[in-house]
Amino acid sequence: MNEEQQRIWEYLNQNAVGYDNRISSSEIRDALNLESGGPTNEHVRNLIRNMIFNHACLIGSFRRGYWIITNEDELEMVIDDLNSRADGVRERANALQQNWDNRND
Repeated sequence: MNEEQQRIWEYLNQNAVGYDNRISSSEIRDALNLESGGPTNEHVRNLIRNMIFNHACLIGSFRRGYWIITNEDELEMVIDDLNSRADGVRERANALQQNWDNRND
């Protein structure tokens, strides 16, 4: 992990263990004096995403908050939410393809 990610990991472990203690990306950004990367804190979100993919961190995200996942119920909640969002993106992609196929040229 890079220095910013290590700081995020330590901060989450001190302040956001378990779903009930989740912290927004803005709170993380402000507490650690990180760049936002844009209006929705893309920099912070990208750092956390990388921590999950490349550093085996169990960080949940749900309803505008991040936390250290502590049990299978929290893990299942996050996975169900991600799968639901993925389904929505696939539905939108299919609708766009159908609209394209059915357009009147």
